Amino acid sequence: MKILLVANMYPSSEFPSYGVFVQNTEKILLNEGFQVDRAVLKKKTTKVSKLIGYAMYYSKILSKGMLGNYDAIYVHYASHNAMPLLWLKKRKPTVRIVTNVHGSDVVPEVPSQEKYQPAVKKLLQQSSLIITPSHYYEKLVQQKYEVATPIRVFPSGGVNAEVFYPQKNQRKEILSQLDLDPAFRYFGYVGRLDVGKGWDHYLRAISFYVNEKPQERQRTRFIAVGSGKDDDEFKELAISLGIDDVIVHFPLMKQSDLAKIYTVIEVFVFPTTRKGESLGLVGLEAMACQTPILASAIGGILDYVQDGQNGWLFTPGDAVQLKDLFVKFDELTPDQYATISQAAYTTALQYEQTAIQSRLSAIFKELNLINDERGL
Repeated sequence: MKILLVANMYPSSEFPSYGVFVQNTEKILLNEGFQVDRAVLKKKTTKVSKLIGYAMYYSKILSKGMLGNYDAIYVHYASHNAMPLLWLKKRKPTVRIVTNVHGSDVVPEVPSQEKYQPAVKKLLQQSSLIITPSHYYEKLVQQKYEVATPIRVFPSGGVNAEVFYPQKNQRKEILSQLDLDPAFRYFGYVGRLDVGKGWDHYLRAISFYVNEKPQERQRTRFIAVGSGKDDDEFKELAISLGIDDVIVHFPLMKQSDLAKIYTVIEVFVFPTTRKGESLGLVGLEAMACQTPILASAIGGILDYVQDGQNGWLFTPGDAVQLKDLFVKFDELTPDQYATISQAAYTTALQYEQTAIQSRLSAIFKELNLINDERGL
């Protein structure tokens, strides 16, 4: 089977983590024996480069789609790709589209994204199959669009076990590589500094925590990995809360370095407030490094976090509850921590790429079995 992979997010040497889950799905398809061609867009940083980049990207989708002899077009992100694919479908009705929806496709994060919703619905209606990253998101798509298109669940490329795996016995060496002081213990956050990601709730919880337990200023440091539109606001809030001295901020990192972060932290904090958090792969990657998580009880996270067993859940946006979990975490015995860390790792193994890749293969093979009366 020959597949055209379409995605407006794909890694580059400059931004190695940008859309890495798309690259992971590509590797899975190749491992499963599929032929894969690409029409992808790598990250652009200026308005002009974005305009030029999208123009070239859309042209590539249309030219490859019209002239290429593909068994399926596999698209990631419906919202930004609906326009060229609907045009292609109109002129070449035999094209079979498999649409993998994510995040803001279904739950727009800002008002400007609402304008894509009619096109998203139309693309989902005209797709042969829809893929969602979690059962939570599957229900969301069904409720919002009420489409007849079959929906299948596949967890966003899964966890790359060659990168994310337990390395706690190398913690001292990794601390040195990251230039982190081994005198401290570390908690950590990884995510864009952007709307809905919860970085502000993370900072407020830290403030509540060190005010309640002043001794933690001498014992604990709080890592934040990420960059985004709210970089300045992040720094300003840390200063205004009086916690900039306990924050260690890294910019965006490649995956191998993220694995080091997950290894040196004792717990991973996932404070998102996004209803469109379709899976939350960073949480699973942390768990694959045998690190338990404190996570918002929202979105796809609920597919894999079992409160008190492999991590802990708190009400989204509630910095006081998150602070309380910091305190509760301090009360764990070493044996309790070891048990919950192992449970986190065991959960992550269920999402490891080699464990799930046959599911993606089965989804594409199913295309040949679908009796689509609409002629898709």
